[in-house]
Parts: sequence; C-alpha cells; structure tokens
Amino acid sequence: MSLPPEYPPPAAPSAFPPPEPVAEPVAPVTPKRRRWLAPVIAGGTVFLLLIVGAVVAVVQRENIRDLFTVWNYEPSKTIVGYIDRSDMSDRGEFLFKASEPVIAGPTEFNDTCGALEEGTGVLGCYLPTTRGILLFDVTDERLDGVEEVVASHEMLHAAWHRMSRGDRTALEPLLEAEAEKREDDEAFTARMELYERVEPGARLNELHSIVGTELEDISPALEKHYAEYFTDRSIVVDLHVTSEAVLKDIEERTTALVEQLDTLYDEIEADYESYNTGYDKLNKAVAGFNAKNNAYGFTNQREFDAERNALILREIKLEKLFTSIQKRSKVYDGLIADLKELNSQSEALNKELNIVPRESDF
Repeated sequence: MSLPPEYPPPAAPSAFPPPEPVAEPVAPVTPKRRRWLAPVIAGGTVFLLLIVGAVVAVVQRENIRDLFTVWNYEPSKTIVGYIDRSDMSDRGEFLFKASEPVIAGPTEFNDTCGALEEGTGVLGCYLPTTRGILLFDVTDERLDGVEEVVASHEMLHAAWHRMSRGDRTALEPLLEAEAEKREDDEAFTARMELYERVEPGARLNELHSIVGTELEDISPALEKHYAEYFTDRSIVVDLHVTSEAVLKDIEERTTALVEQLDTLYDEIEADYESYNTGYDKLNKAVAGFNAKNNAYGFTNQREFDAERNALILREIKLEKLFTSIQKRSKVYDGLIADLKELNSQSEALNKELNIVPRESDF
C-alpha cells in the first residue's frame, strides 16, 4: 500500500484578497503516514503475541490435561509400589500417573502392544495417541524388580513425548555417546538394532529410556537430566541388575552345561569308537592265536602263555574303557536331565517375560 502524497507547498501570493475566516477554525490535520505505521507495528505485535500465546496455550493445555488426569487417576497398590520402589521423583511420579498405567494379562497386553520378533518379548508400551502406559503382569518372584524397571522405562517414554524438539536435540549427542561406549556389548548392540527394525525412527526415544533405567556410570550431564525423574537413579539401575542377573545366571549355566555336554559327548563317542575298533582287532588277534594254536604253531608253553596273556590284557583294558564309557554315559544322562530342568526354568521365565518362542523351540 502506498503512502499518501506530500502536502503541496504554500501557493504564491494572489492578487485577490484572502477569503474571510470561517466561523469555526479547522482542526489541524495529522499526516496520514503515521497512521499506516501504527497498524503495521500493532498488527505485528498482535501477530507475534498470538504465535507465542498459541505455543504457551498448547503447553498449558497439555499440563492442565495431565493435571486433571492425575487428579482423577486412582493408582492400585501395585502401581504405587512401582513408583516407590523405583524411587521416582515428584515429576517422574506425575508423568507416570498422567499416563494412567494399567497392568494387563497376556491377551489384553498383546492385543494392544503386539509382539516383536521370535525370541524377544515386550513387557510394556507407551501409547502416544492415548498418552497411556500398559504393563505386562509379571508374577514370577525370581524376576523381582523387572516390573519396576519396565514401569520406569515407560515413564521416560512419557517424558520424551512431552519434551520440546530443542530438548531432544540437546540430549541426542549425550545419549549417542553412552551408546558408543557400549558398542562392544553384543547384547546391547543387538537390542538397539532390534529397535531400529521394529520401531524405525525411535532409536533416541528408546535409548533415552534404556540409559535412564539400566546403565551405570553415565555422564554428569545425563545424571542431571535424569535427576528430574528419579530421586536416586541408582536404585532403579540396581533393580535392573538384580532382575537381569536371574536371566544371566540361567543363560550362563545353560551355556556351560551345553559346552560340558558337547565335550563329554565327543569324548564318549571317540572312546566308544576306539572300544569297537579295539574289539575288532582283538577278535582278529584271538582268531589268529587260535589258528596258530590249532596248527601247533607254538614251540613251547611259555610262548603260548605269553601271547594268550597279552590278549587277555588287551581285553581287560577294553573292558575298563567300556566301564568308563558307561559311567560317563550316566553322567551325560544326568547332565541332560539338568539341561532339561534349566530349559524348563527358562521356558517358564520366557513366558513370564512375554517372549515369543522361536520355531526351533517347539
């Protein structure tokens, strides 16, 4: 829009006399250009205020929504136990309750949260669309502590969901640095690769929850960040270590047992082959001895007894080897029974952990 033209300069003196003054004086006219500037500035101010106000309104609306949700949510004793035992801070407890966590059985949980891949399990899920948390009901006392860790993990997903883009961007290098420290940890690396396959784009979100609930010795900057959600983060990390130790113990015992069985099996098979080969050779030697004896091939009793005793000694050694094979076979059978018991425990724990069985497990 163009500005109004400048007022023309005063006219030159006229030969005619000036007109008589009017009865009422004319009020001075304010230059119009100032009027155009004012609305532009005012409009810009209003526009900026509307933008800022909209952002603040969204944040306030989310906070109010969370506040009303927490007011109306009545946590069960179990949920309260998760909060207390994981030592969530006031902020962490607020976000957890704002997510209205629900403990569900296998059918309800899997229908909502779904499964990942064979050999993996899902114990909790945060649902961004409803801003809710669903937790799998773990009842095995051997897995004591795992539910608190999962609850805390999902609470941190709720925290991530409410973070600004700037806050997430600031956390990215800190989280990736912790991941880089553990790049030689095969289990950790495999887990992150799994998340990238089943939840593309959620790496940082998952990393934020894993670092906060499972990893010791993280950077001071991250410790300060997580202090917003936990009064003492080491408590939930200790719960993770304790519950994870049960699974590691069974895994390590199973691995050691399988290695022992493999070694023992190879030894028994090798010795049994030697036993059979030895008896084949012994039988041939006995046949030769008998043929020689029948042909009167021995010149004296001493020669006969020496060869006969050598054959008997070979038989005794083979029988000792067979006795050893039998004893080790019984040990092998006992180890197989131990392995079956460990597999039974592992299967029960896998069921408790909602792990999808592999086809090879059937």
